[in-house]
Amino acid sequence: MSAHLLTIENFFSSALNGTRKISILLPPGYAAETKHNYPVLYVHDAQNLFDDSESYSGQAWHLDRIVTDLINTGQIEPIILVAIDHGGIERLAEFAHQDRIHKGQDIRALGDCYEAFLADELKPCIDRIFHTRRAARANALMGSSMGGLVSLNIALRRSRQFGAVAALSPSCWWNPAALKADLRRYQNELSGLKIWLDMGGHEGCYGDEVEEIAAHIAELSGNDEDMFRYCLDPEADHSEAAWRDRVHLPLKFLFGVNKK
Repeated sequence: MSAHLLTIENFFSSALNGTRKISILLPPGYAAETKHNYPVLYVHDAQNLFDDSESYSGQAWHLDRIVTDLINTGQIEPIILVAIDHGGIERLAEFAHQDRIHKGQDIRALGDCYEAFLADELKPCIDRIFHTRRAARANALMGSSMGGLVSLNIALRRSRQFGAVAALSPSCWWNPAALKADLRRYQNELSGLKIWLDMGGHEGCYGDEVEEIAAHIAELSGNDEDMFRYCLDPEADHSEAAWRDRVHLPLKFLFGVNKK
């Protein structure tokens, strides 16, 4: 069975003061199951998720094919996938909750604005239009690199709306002290989140602080493997191809069927 991909070309956001392209992948059988409500996965950097020609690296995740195959083979439950285009030149700022000077550029964080767009504008719209489950655990965030970092930050701050998160190679180097402080600050919320965190063994400086943050999360959340999983892929680098090759693992961790 095939999935169905819809596109909202110009979703207006007051929080971002502009429009954003949103792609929605409906699971196989969605049209026929009018009384069934589905979990929802929100993923950042949509330009890199589906089509090689749109990915900045020329290699996409092909996430639509991977999700559909996992559903059709019974490895994950049917989900609605909501993919959000990044903001181009504003990408770093939107995915950061703390300011930073990066490569000589003063980045003024817009993560609070992106968070408000996602939680207060986009999610309510998706819930109105589609057959979604409203429980926090049924609403997950996923991203890689800076997209992984913003996924963690939003989940900590909006745990009543998003109860699960997959952060692939998150940019913990951006401000590790602030991230550790937030993990302690939101420890009560952290204990209720289902979290996947990973990195590759050949990421260089992009992998800085990830293992330390993983250890910090494990300690604060009680070392519960059903709720927190850290994975090191020793041969992987920091690339779309690497994330494509292992994205099935967090998908099965968050939405897996018969995981035991």
